[in-house]
Amino acid sequence: MPALLILNYDVHDRDLLHDYRGRATPILMVGTTRLIASTNDTIHLAEAPAGGTHTVVLEFPDVAEAQRVYSSQEYQEVLQDRLRATTPRSAMIVPTYAPA
Repeated sequence: MPALLILNYDVHDRDLLHDYRGRATPILMVGTTRLIASTNDTIHLAEAPAGGTHTVVLEFPDVAEAQRVYSSQEYQEVLQDRLRATTPRSAMIVPTYAPA
């Protein structure tokens, strides 16, 4: 069953984030991984505290693959640049279920 990797953050170093994206994209976009959303126009709802301005959603074939890619040494090395370039607000892997 597919799984979504959802990242939400505020950007404070656009150049460093741009460099991170160039190196992270080939690591994250493996196999059947799909980019679902990447926006700096995140709309927050009143029911929860506001999150970051930027949201990225990737769809992996399953939770195990999302965890494997995210936890890989290769990605962890470039992740440090995203963490320096942004203030993370939320990061999660969410399994998706098709309606019965």
